[in-house]
Amino acid sequence: MYLTDTQPNWKRYAWFAAVCAVIYLVVQIVPVTADAFFGTSSEQVIKKSAAEHAAAEFAQSQFNQVPENTHAVHQSNSLLYGYLSKQKRLSDYEKRYGAKFPTDTYQVSASMPDGSTMFIYVHMENGAVVAWNRKDGEKKPGSSFEKRVDAAVAFAVSQGFAKEAIQADKKPLTDGTVQLYISGQDIDEAKLRLSIRTEELSGGQTVITGYKPAFVVPAHYESYVNEQSKLASKLSLIGSILLSIVLFVLAIVYGALYRRHTSFFRGLTLTGIFLAFYLVNNINMTDGLIASFGEDPNASEFAVIAIALTCIVTVVMAAAVYFSLVAGDGLWRSMGRNLWPRMGEPGYGTHVWRSMWLGYLIALILLGAQTVILLVIEKASGAWSTTDVTQSPYNFAAPWLFPLLAWCAAISEEAVYRFFGIGILKRWIRNTFVASLIPSVIWALGHVTYPIFPATTRLFELTIIGLAFSYVFLRYGLITVIFAHAIFNSIMMAISLLFMGSAFNILMGIIYIVLPIPIAILIRYRHNRAPVREIKM
Repeated sequence: MYLTDTQPNWKRYAWFAAVCAVIYLVVQIVPVTADAFFGTSSEQVIKKSAAEHAAAEFAQSQFNQVPENTHAVHQSNSLLYGYLSKQKRLSDYEKRYGAKFPTDTYQVSASMPDGSTMFIYVHMENGAVVAWNRKDGEKKPGSSFEKRVDAAVAFAVSQGFAKEAIQADKKPLTDGTVQLYISGQDIDEAKLRLSIRTEELSGGQTVITGYKPAFVVPAHYESYVNEQSKLASKLSLIGSILLSIVLFVLAIVYGALYRRHTSFFRGLTLTGIFLAFYLVNNINMTDGLIASFGEDPNASEFAVIAIALTCIVTVVMAAAVYFSLVAGDGLWRSMGRNLWPRMGEPGYGTHVWRSMWLGYLIALILLGAQTVILLVIEKASGAWSTTDVTQSPYNFAAPWLFPLLAWCAAISEEAVYRFFGIGILKRWIRNTFVASLIPSVIWALGHVTYPIFPATTRLFELTIIGLAFSYVFLRYGLITVIFAHAIFNSIMMAISLLFMGSAFNILMGIIYIVLPIPIAILIRYRHNRAPVREIKM
């Protein structure tokens, strides 16, 4: 019996999909939409060019210099955002402090004529400059610490802070920065700190070269986050990266061993799509990498190096995808199962068409299931998430290209962890559940470095989702699970485009959501025009 004979219970899937879609909308989408329409801020996020203009004007007025060039990236105080998320104080913080001390800003780097680099932080909605810092390694603080404290306090008072509420840290930083703590402005255990650096000019005039107000999270929270981040890195390295390399090597070996059951031309198209889309994504996320380096004048150069290394890794990943497809096809056909029909085989066009629609239903079911899983984990462990500037849509050169990554993940992860991973374990141990569980855990461990805490949150969540994808793969085949995975990711990524606003982003978001339909139509059309092949198992 061939895979294309497997008929899903459409009515049952449709009912499950409808219920889960409602859960996803009510829990994940409606609250965000309601906040956008009825929240305290009705302002739209300004363009990067507007932030760069505001920063240039500030630099000229503050330092009497016109920047030679400016570049804006989205920056975020991930520690503070995570703490507020954990304490469920994000909304309260936005109302009380969002205008003056936003957690998220545009960080504009400005190259100055005197050789220094200014980092100017611009409010993402109202365009106001909320912080700045001049980096100039040659200049040292000239005045005494007491004078710098007096100057810092005077500036803080000019910004509206009561003098009696200001307490200076008795230890200056190495660059001369004075840290002032403002009493009565705490939010839970987070305390407001003003980092101010002054410079006394030859004429006796004092210039504020650095002003960065921010709420400092408690030490125990920062320590916990650091420990969890280290744990996530270890889990990812040992449990995902190393084991994925093992699977890659095994795929090469088994591709050669089972070559008579497959063809080395198989998988070239899918591998090419993965490689092209992923390379585009690497370049697209340049600003995210620049933001991740923080206030480093050489951040752009470091980002270019990081992208080059990432592109090399991407080529290796593409090789792993290719050999996993070849070896997986050989393994399953040697076991008498056709889990990846070929173009021209009887029923192929119908199978692709059915896989696409089934993929939509399964994706909706899994979106609802994921929502429930995360709610349960949140109640059980108090899980929370924070920001990641490398994945911010505002840091993509072309945000509308970001959802292409949905197809990269679907192709690569289903090829490596389901198609080949389950196949080789079925050959070794026979037990279907264990053969599905092990690759699902390896796949889940590859996601634990996402900014969600505790670090094991995504391990539990995605192991369950991985088992669901495994069931879909074993019952309906590789094409169905790739569609389901791609649609699952595309919906979430497209929604981020919709919330960015602008007619173009909204249009592109809709296009990505419906994209699988024309893809299936095209494949079915090509199949109908192709000669029928003889099936060989």
